[in-house]
Amino acid sequence: MHAYVDETKSRGLVVVAAIADVRDLQASRKTLVALRLRGQERIHFKSESDSRRRTIADAIAGLPIRIHVYDAAALPEREGRTQALQMLVADLAGMSATRLVIEQDDSLLRADRQTLFAATRKQQIQDRLAYEHLRAKQEPMLWVPDAVAWCLAKGGHWKTRIEPMITTYNTLT
Repeated sequence: MHAYVDETKSRGLVVVAAIADVRDLQASRKTLVALRLRGQERIHFKSESDSRRRTIADAIAGLPIRIHVYDAAALPEREGRTQALQMLVADLAGMSATRLVIEQDDSLLRADRQTLFAATRKQQIQDRLAYEHLRAKQEPMLWVPDAVAWCLAKGGHWKTRIEPMITTYNTLT
């Protein structure tokens, strides 16, 4: 299993992980790349029109993935991110996941690495779970948590549209 992570901060921090079986990644990436418009390096949900968002959300709903949400909106942002990543690593340990990819935010790299270093050791999976930060244009699977996070933050019919995709919703306090 591989996990791909992004977040929204618009209504408090919510971290979203899209988790996929390695055997399904090639087909899932192909589906996502086919959704890009000519000249687009990546799909960034906030930059898409509503009709494109519906098309993309429908395509994502058809992918063989699990969505885990870590809602840390009630916590200070830094503490929430730390707790969300710790809980995610614990969840990934239970799934025997081997790779964790987080959308790169240069301002968070150091803190994330410290958190992940400690969390993988606590779960005793430091030799099994590789983790890295990548830009969204480098990994199409990062477009999935971006879309889900945007829909959750937007609320209304967007939240309703993606809720069936969510397999686990954790509220951190």
